[in-house]
Amino acid sequence: MPEMLNTLVRMWQLQVALFVNKLIFYAQRLPFIGKLVTDRAYGAVQAKRRAGGIAVVLILLGGLAESLLYFVVLLALPIALWTDDWTVDERRALFMHMYFCISVLLAGVSSAKVLESSKMKYTAVRLMRITPTRYTRAVLVNRYTAFLVFQWIAMMVTASSLGISARQALLLVGAVTLWRILCELLHLRLFRRSQIILVKKTGIVSVVMLFTLAAAYLPLTGLMDVPLFGAIVLGQPLLLVVLLLSGLAAGYILLRRTNYTDAVRAVTSFDDPLLNMERMLMDLQQKSVQVQADNASDSSGLQPVAGKRGYAYLHSVFVKRHRGHITAPLYRRLVIISVMGILFTISALTFADHLKVTQLERYISFIILAMFQLTMGNQLCRVLFHHCDLPLLRYSFYRRDALLHFRLRLRWLLGRNMLIGAVLAAMLSVFILIIADGKFHPILLPVWLLTLALAVIFSVHHLLLYYLLQPYTSDMTTGNPWFTLLNSLGSIGFLAAFLLRPDPWSLAVTITLLTVVYFISAIQLVARHGARQFSLK
Repeated sequence: MPEMLNTLVRMWQLQVALFVNKLIFYAQRLPFIGKLVTDRAYGAVQAKRRAGGIAVVLILLGGLAESLLYFVVLLALPIALWTDDWTVDERRALFMHMYFCISVLLAGVSSAKVLESSKMKYTAVRLMRITPTRYTRAVLVNRYTAFLVFQWIAMMVTASSLGISARQALLLVGAVTLWRILCELLHLRLFRRSQIILVKKTGIVSVVMLFTLAAAYLPLTGLMDVPLFGAIVLGQPLLLVVLLLSGLAAGYILLRRTNYTDAVRAVTSFDDPLLNMERMLMDLQQKSVQVQADNASDSSGLQPVAGKRGYAYLHSVFVKRHRGHITAPLYRRLVIISVMGILFTISALTFADHLKVTQLERYISFIILAMFQLTMGNQLCRVLFHHCDLPLLRYSFYRRDALLHFRLRLRWLLGRNMLIGAVLAAMLSVFILIIADGKFHPILLPVWLLTLALAVIFSVHHLLLYYLLQPYTSDMTTGNPWFTLLNSLGSIGFLAAFLLRPDPWSLAVTITLLTVVYFISAIQLVARHGARQFSLK
């Protein structure tokens, strides 16, 4: 036990030190604030200790906020919005069913700390030489103690209105926690028998995710009679007792009878000081922008583009040279929208008696999420960086002319994203017209306005973050926390619209006005800060 406590303390110290150093590094690169943060901050021991205490509080609050977001967004909010005519008992049963599908079935397949790759694991085991068994036992204790406490608090906050008491919440969360511990043992046994790391089998995990989420949320729609089997399972005292005893036995085996050397070595096998998953993602990022021999045009055979000079000529040559990496993502998105259109059309024809156009108003905010995922900003910015900007950012004249190529690329990116938005709006229009029996409905105009405005704002957003933060390194990894935070504004906007539930015209006009303001502001920001911020990290 003392060894485990010492390991936990060292893990927290390492995590806090990395967190504080990363904040200092990226704070130095922020406009205005960066000048106040010097390299002396890395050696300010007393200040870093005080910052470390703040970091511990932030990490704990972050863990609690994560659990609260999980219960609010995935469970409580859908129930509150779409079960107005349900009784309290029916809502409670649906809550337990959704919790079972997501936290028991889905998490049992997709989550395993023992076989999870992380930079912390690599640093602790490979660099600090903490023995794999001591480290993994400490991780499991830390992970599932925090999981139990945070999930219990979150369930009491979100499910008290459904009649779930604090003791019932503790029993449910305790059973799920011990189930997750049992799954850790099962994942480890599967790895040792067949060398399969199940959490990295994205195909299997994706299929399980699709079926479990469908089982969780289909009862909300009323389109299919899905039994609430999750509530039945979690409502059986005998099953809960079996689950609790199995989890306790698995916990004893994991903490007292298991050696983790082979499992930890398997997921920290790279010689470079990079975590395995990050290295895999880095390889995927580089492969996604590498030119394949059979798809790339020979640059020596490119003909000069008539009427193009300077950066316009350079951009035209770039587009021709890397046509495969530019058109392929566009075609994939158009195919995805086409498949969605076919499914929507079949649904409209099959469930015509159950669907009404007025019911679609509450779902219009999902257009924000769809456009955030379908627009091509991130993908094309990576291609631009890897094949064009990486060598050119070493030259001061190229950085000084940031506004010139920003405007050029913005027009280019707008054309592609506007096409995606128009196709998506057309698909939604067909769906609405089928439901409305072929008659024009007023919701069609805000749908088109909203979709095209989102195509513009996300084009500006992705390119602006690329020029002001330039988050990529030469190996195509990103570690800038400000970029991650600002890049999630699309998801935050979706959540805000989902919670406020404005009418279609209000949402469309608001997004359009924000688009105009953002567009003008982006030009001014790049003109003022682009030459300094658009640099090689």
